Amino acid sequence: NTLSGSYADLTTAFTANSNGSISGLGNEAVSITEVVTTSQANTLAAATAGVVTATLSDGDLATLAALTETGNAYSITISDASVAVTALNTLDGKTTVAINASNITTLTGAAADLNTAYTSSGISNLGNEAVTLSDTTLAASVLNALDGRTSGSINANSINTLSGTAA
Repeated sequence: NTLSGSYADLTTAFTANSNGSISGLGNEAVSITEVVTTSQANTLAAATAGVVTATLSDGDLATLAALTETGNAYSITISDASVAVTALNTLDGKTTVAINASNITTLTGAAADLNTAYTSSGISNLGNEAVTLSDTTLAASVLNALDGRTSGSINANSINTLSGTAA
């Protein structure tokens, strides 16, 4: 079963359920018919064991990091231009809908984490951003795989040791 409506109507229904004037709520899917904040999504997700479907108004990773549950169907568009890939991968684990990453112009982090983001079906519109690596040691094959996933430049200044076999 799915309960759908505005944030205000859904909150009113769940409050009435808590107060005893409505009974039987707490395990249904919820579909929010308007754009909501991260905080509002958390409030409704806490009220049901079912999947919450919503479009979030927040696009900055600092705010989105506050999402408290996983397995919900949140439509999210990242608004940050520069993103730490670990934060993006963590957010990917909190929604079943592909995250729109089209506004990202720079990704930073370890090559393994970057490759995870690029190969995730949960993150869309990556492939043309600049990359800044944090690795100090890296296999050439990992760097080559990363290079094949973005048309942007890769800043590998942090690498002190690059290993691999000669061609």
